[in-house]
Amino acid sequence: MRTLLAIVIVLGGVIGADATADAAGKRPTKQQGHGPQPRPDAKEQVECAGARHEDPTGSFAGYPCWARESFARGSQGNRQ
Repeated sequence: MRTLLAIVIVLGGVIGADATADAAGKRPTKQQGHGPQPRPDAKEQVECAGARHEDPTGSFAGYPCWARESFARGSQGNRQ
């Protein structure tokens, strides 16, 4: 029984290693970051305008617009 279990474990490792080696060798069909960028929709434009208003210094510029607006709200006395 131990021998059978050892064979199953070894075969599973060999098959798994072969599958990851095949996947690592393939190149992506489309490279990211090239070509036309999608236009933001109206809701996203409004969120980003609000984020720029709440965070004029850009302290939270690395965050998405919805989070940037929330984090900046009240940080500089802009409470409404």
